[in-house]
Amino acid sequence: GVSPEAITLGRPVRFIGAEGADERATTRLRAAAALAGFREVTFVPEPIAAAYAADARPGTTLVFDFGGGTLDLCVVRREAHGLAVLATAGGPIGGDRATELLIDDAVAPRLGSRATWGPKQLRLPRYIVNALRDWHALSALNEKPLLDALDDLVRAGAPKRELSALRSAIELQLGYEIFQTVDLAKCELSDQAATLLSYHRANVDVDARLTRGRFERLIAALLGEVDALIGSVLRDAGLAPDAIGEVVYTGGSSAIPSVRALVRRLLPAAATRDTAAFTSVAAGLAMPGAAGTVATGAENRR
Repeated sequence: GVSPEAITLGRPVRFIGAEGADERATTRLRAAAALAGFREVTFVPEPIAAAYAADARPGTTLVFDFGGGTLDLCVVRREAHGLAVLATAGGPIGGDRATELLIDDAVAPRLGSRATWGPKQLRLPRYIVNALRDWHALSALNEKPLLDALDDLVRAGAPKRELSALRSAIELQLGYEIFQTVDLAKCELSDQAATLLSYHRANVDVDARLTRGRFERLIAALLGEVDALIGSVLRDAGLAPDAIGEVVYTGGSSAIPSVRALVRRLLPAAATRDTAAFTSVAAGLAMPGAAGTVATGAENRR
């Protein structure tokens, strides 16, 4: 057989990270493709690929690609030659942030995030508390000096139960397991009003009843960011909300009921359609024409 020399890769509208993150990420992807033998590399924003997979209907469509790490939006119009991209927008608004908020609320207190001790009401250092929601950061704490320091805090009066749980989470590298358990519970709240979060490993014991109402209050600020990004992409496209005829949803986080309710409120005239949440981008990238989509509007990487 003949090895292909060209590849089309999906990318978020904006890669998350500090200044220069976008350029670094695309450079690394291009280098990886070259190592795999591809001479020609084309990048397509993921919501544009999803628009192709959805076979956007006549009129103007907003593609709402809400995944774990980013929210990517694309306004497209079906024209005779194919899809015209009127505007794109993207930001670091993802379902993982919602999961982290649940960890802060339901798990971190069991690991000492709110513990105080002694006459001066001492607390855990902020960098440790912040790491509880980020399993990468929690893993990085697994060093003997820090573990010894936690033991010293217990001897100084810090609550033994919570700090023993924290020590187990760090030493046994439980951060990822905890994140996945909470993420699953978050997903269950899309289908039911309440669920039980249960996690037991070593000294970590969590049993917490989670409710959709509480979850929606926790993510209120995140929903505000979604609201702002939708407004931004509409302005860039030069469109009023009632000009959007259809919203196409993709990405697992797009199933969150309060997210759907927000989009309905902002775009009341739009019909809604779901695509395959986890495969529509890949399907769109494989379709003829995706790599050559006409971009007539603005790109907004917030």
